[in-house]
Amino acid sequence: MTRHPIRIGFATVAALVLLRVTIGWHFLYQGIAKLEDPDFSSAAFLGQAKGPLGDDYRSLVDDWDGRQSLAADHRQAFIARIDDYLRRFDEAYRPSPEQTAAAQQMAGVRKAQTQELLDDNETDFDGYLHELDRLAQAKQSPSRWTPYQQKRIWDKQTELQGQLKAWRSELNGIYDQFRQDLDNLLDDDQRARVGGPSSETAKSLIARVDRYVSYGVTTIGLLLLVGLFTRLASFTGALFLLSIVLAQPDWPGLYPPPHPAVGRSLLINKEFVEMMALFALATTHVGRWGGLDFFVHYLFVRPLFGKREST
Repeated sequence: MTRHPIRIGFATVAALVLLRVTIGWHFLYQGIAKLEDPDFSSAAFLGQAKGPLGDDYRSLVDDWDGRQSLAADHRQAFIARIDDYLRRFDEAYRPSPEQTAAAQQMAGVRKAQTQELLDDNETDFDGYLHELDRLAQAKQSPSRWTPYQQKRIWDKQTELQGQLKAWRSELNGIYDQFRQDLDNLLDDDQRARVGGPSSETAKSLIARVDRYVSYGVTTIGLLLLVGLFTRLASFTGALFLLSIVLAQPDWPGLYPPPHPAVGRSLLINKEFVEMMALFALATTHVGRWGGLDFFVHYLFVRPLFGKREST
């Protein structure tokens, strides 16, 4: 008796190809939208991560809780970055003596404003760091997963994040005003120079994460759309969606509950469904059915690794 593998019909093949193309288009469009958006950042999403891995996700955002930048021995970095930008401005534009004098005067004004803001909020900064320590202790408490404690921890974390956002907005506002001050000093020839001041040190961690996400999602979408390396693309896309699911797990009793606009679900949401579809596609030859994997398989894989037919 001859044993045959499980066979599927044309309708099933067509449906799987359409599923692959549909998910590929979704990934590709989302990736391109991220690449074209100069303001795209995953910081807000990561900052709202919840569940057991919430702090691990938030750690991908540089100094997400302000513990480093607001530490007493690091606060002067807010002033130092003004001097650093002034140095890079001089290197980029070679300003005239008059421009240099005006720039230094502006730097002095902005540094004085920054120092005044730091001095006025010194006690509040210290209190904020103390509350962060108390919050960290609460997160280690055996009762942290009770409904009451979950809500208490989340509300306190949200309150502290609000304070931090307000301080950063003021400090960054002064810095941005200084950069605008210097830009207003330039003449048309200087402003037309390509590049401007050199980039600040190394790329931040969240900037690297955003770049990997943008290019990764775009690449996965393109590969799925054309059916190239489909199994790898499907599996990688599924793992990416798994990271999304774990950042916002829809588990019973987990605080905060999903926003009503998202709709009601239990354990399984739309990202989970798409993830499972990609895991399923990763087990099939869907890339060979109406995709470039057909040529990869028959021109390269099969001649190199396929079994020789018996003569």
